[in-house]
Amino acid sequence: MRFPLLVRAALVFCLAASQLAPVVAFDDAKKGERDARNAPSSSVAARIERVEHGLLPPVLVKGDAGWSIEERMRHHKVPGLSVAVINDFKVEWVRAYGVKDVETKEPVTTETLFQAGSISKPVAATVALKHVERGRLTLDGNINDKLVSWKIPDNEFTAKRKVTLANLLSHTAGLTVHGFPGYAAGERIPTLPQVLDGAEPANTAPVRVDLEPGTKFRYSGGGTTVMQLALTDIERKPFPALARETVLKPLKMDDSTYEQPLSDAWRKRAASGHRAGGVAVEGKIHVYPEMAAAGLWTTPTDLAKFAIEMQLSLQGKSNRVLSRAMTEKMLTPVMDDVALGFFLQRYGKDKQSVYFGHDGADEGFRAMLLVHKEKGYGAVVMVNSDNGQIMGEVLRSVAREYGWDDYLPPPHEVLTLAPEKLDMYAGRYLVNPDRALVVAREGARLSVEQTLGPKFELLPVSETLFIRRDANLRYEFAPPTDAGGGKVSIRGGGGSAEAPRVAADALVPYELLAAGKVSEGVEAYRKIKKEQPANAAVTEGRLNNIGYELLRQKKYAESLAVFTLNAELYPQSSNVYDSLADAYRESGDRESAIKNYRRSLGMDPKNKNAAKWLKEWGQN
Repeated sequence: MRFPLLVRAALVFCLAASQLAPVVAFDDAKKGERDARNAPSSSVAARIERVEHGLLPPVLVKGDAGWSIEERMRHHKVPGLSVAVINDFKVEWVRAYGVKDVETKEPVTTETLFQAGSISKPVAATVALKHVERGRLTLDGNINDKLVSWKIPDNEFTAKRKVTLANLLSHTAGLTVHGFPGYAAGERIPTLPQVLDGAEPANTAPVRVDLEPGTKFRYSGGGTTVMQLALTDIERKPFPALARETVLKPLKMDDSTYEQPLSDAWRKRAASGHRAGGVAVEGKIHVYPEMAAAGLWTTPTDLAKFAIEMQLSLQGKSNRVLSRAMTEKMLTPVMDDVALGFFLQRYGKDKQSVYFGHDGADEGFRAMLLVHKEKGYGAVVMVNSDNGQIMGEVLRSVAREYGWDDYLPPPHEVLTLAPEKLDMYAGRYLVNPDRALVVAREGARLSVEQTLGPKFELLPVSETLFIRRDANLRYEFAPPTDAGGGKVSIRGGGGSAEAPRVAADALVPYELLAAGKVSEGVEAYRKIKKEQPANAAVTEGRLNNIGYELLRQKKYAESLAVFTLNAELYPQSSNVYDSLADAYRESGDRESAIKNYRRSLGMDPKNKNAAKWLKEWGQN
């Protein structure tokens, strides 16, 4: 079966060259006008130049020069990127780079539409809050009282508390379904009640309450979809029309629409989505009937207009959509730093610098919006790629250039250690039963190769403590003694791990498989499952990913062994048989593929991958 979105992004390795022809346009002129009146001042032009050549990694090192935006787009295989920078409560500049589609090579402009993913949610939340101000909804009333075409099924979790609009906007409704994959070209599009019930042709599970409302934060695009249905039930209008009337038109977001699917006129202006390796999404884009959760097509300029309105509304200087009081309520945390549609981020020693924003991820697209809550700066970055890593690099460059309060971490002072000191740390370390780090000295630095991961560099900030530029992780070495031993402690990202030093020939199960030692590798996984059944190394999803990685390498025997093991360990899962069938199909064993596709489809009649292949082979 196809990978979930984030897994596919990690496993796609095929590369496609992107043409990176920068295109410049500025916000002050009417759409399409690009003449001398739109040229930036020399000071702004200089700032743009510094931002474009100052992209920064998550961990800063003193003396490091920044990357260029073109360099990083090539590195990350991102076909197109668009950015809008906010300063002094205005869009100071916008710029676009690359191509809308790697096949057509049409250049991105600042008016090219991208899918905003979950940034659809705060815009949709503003639509809902406008209806609260109009008296059509309440924040704290039972949302079922407003729903007509579908109701949230009551159960033991709703006995004491009912789901409210405030719950839906703050992801505290106890509702299921994190996000939506959308629908590829040619697929049937479900109605919202079908989506919410997980009924054919919906491709996600039913949206149900399985936690008492108001007791816990849990991200739920399903909850946002309930909100969308409530609005359309109340007003008896399509959601795109409601959004245009209440938010998009008043804020002159003329390059934005919730229309799903896009009309031909809109589609001509829109980018195509791309996988992390740079190849186009099958069918170019996906359709999202879950419009409020994931369906907004827009530009960084329009999202910047929206963010500026929120900033100014907080100060009572512009209230074209919401009153100051409602905007303050929208940006007040409900639980932790989760507000009504937005997330708050706090920086600085006392967390006194507060920003608000949202990230977005649709099939083949990524987006980021972040602005200061009180001061008039921020930025929006959008790409037509499943790989959004470059967006953080751009934001950090903007933050450095514009002096954003407390946003950037302090840079590290890197030491120079003697080669013999570095040699003490070289060796093989076991992070978990199926992940090893191989540390080696390369000249005056340490390099690390990891199981099923990219190679990276370690930089010393003390004699024992090392950092890496690409991730906020710290590696502290305890060198071996005369009695042997040695380890590296890894800290960061909300977790920690102790990796003991092991013999150079102590291969983990994946390495055994990759080396062709199939039976040994499979037995090693069985041993982990028996002794540590909850270990992440032997989850169904990880074994599935490993099977596909081996399949990508055309190691058919190894791939089939992993998928067969996964079916042995997780026999109640339809997906394991679908994946096993994929491996049989690619290895040329159609009979075994048919057998397993049938078994998978029998367990899950919604399995479109199995149905597709059985139909193609005349096995309906």
